[in-house]
Amino acid sequence: MSEIRAKYFGVCTSYHHSKGCNCPRCPSYPGNGTFMFCAKGRSSNVQQKAGCLCTGCEIHRKFGFEGEYFCQ
Repeated sequence: MSEIRAKYFGVCTSYHHSKGCNCPRCPSYPGNGTFMFCAKGRSSNVQQKAGCLCTGCEIHRKFGFEGEYFCQ
């Protein structure tokens, strides 16, 4: 059986979900105090791409996101 993933528009940014977020540890994190870019949208403080942790993120996996660099 293949893994079934929840996939819908918008992700609750609850404390529980925020604990699984990799954004603050990401080398491309813009450092503007926001996180969960996959749920909230891209940063307005665009930086250079310096590596991406999105595909290893619990939120990315749980909600079936595709792609990288959600903060950029």
